[in-house]
Amino acid sequence: MIHVRGKDMLFIEAHGHVWEKLHGRRFDTETVVPVGNGRVRIGDEEIQFVPPEMTDCSCRIEVLQTYEKLLGFDKAVLLQTPCYGEQYEYINEIIRKNPEKYVTVGIPNPQIKESYLDMAKLCLEQYGYKGLKFESPDIPFDMLAEENQFVFEEIMKYDAFFMIDLGWGDGPHDFPIDELLEVAKRYPQLKIMLPHMGVSRLWDPKEKGNLDSLKKTLSILNYNQNVYFDCSGIPMLATRAGECYPWPLMTDVLKLAKAEGAIDRVMWGSDAPTVLVACTYRQHVDCVVDYCDFLTDDELEDLLGRTADKVWFGK
Repeated sequence: MIHVRGKDMLFIEAHGHVWEKLHGRRFDTETVVPVGNGRVRIGDEEIQFVPPEMTDCSCRIEVLQTYEKLLGFDKAVLLQTPCYGEQYEYINEIIRKNPEKYVTVGIPNPQIKESYLDMAKLCLEQYGYKGLKFESPDIPFDMLAEENQFVFEEIMKYDAFFMIDLGWGDGPHDFPIDELLEVAKRYPQLKIMLPHMGVSRLWDPKEKGNLDSLKKTLSILNYNQNVYFDCSGIPMLATRAGECYPWPLMTDVLKLAKAEGAIDRVMWGSDAPTVLVACTYRQHVDCVVDYCDFLTDDELEDLLGRTADKVWFGK
């Protein structure tokens, strides 16, 4: 629980990551190679991937559990993603020990149909995962191609979530929002999860003041009423756009979501540990609970935990 506005509120980390050993993939062909002190090499580029105190670039469950005690998380969504590499055995063991506290998603490769179908069945039927997650720039696929519709059909068969990160850059596979809107039209019953508010080019200073790309992303609700979002990673996006704590972008994003009637579909999440290069965990919490007084108590409770509890944990 988190104590806010004079009362305790359910608090769920709706976008966290843990992994035992980093062995990921970026931009379709590049591998993620740890080089020490939180840094990795992707192709010819070396970047600060996680905080330097994560010397071996691992982020085990004990790290998140320590933050749970510090910040008051009641539950957490442990998202796997291609850039960290598959962590099925590791996360399955975590969930086995704490089935009421943690959930996850699978990360099958949509580029190889037979492999995708096998892994989707394993994740959704045998493991009981809540959905399948895709990274548009990391393992791209044409969402509108007739031969790729099995991706959505298989997910719908299990009433699971299609979760997609639309990309944080300006590359050819980043922010394919027109494709996604068409998918929403084709499959109005498909459950869709958009992390980072769909990213929506929030890193681009040109978006400041209008958030036109986010408005387009939110228009998905005109075609599909089964869409949810999380506001994870926004401090990192805002930092790229030239902002500092408390990142006015966060309040601008949530104000727009409220104005568009979508605030009850947004969940708080962090994107830790990579976001911790741009902020502390506490700052990511405080920039919402201390600077979003335009939210009613009910809206804040939904944002901090009630929506995630309903969507991810079925409560």
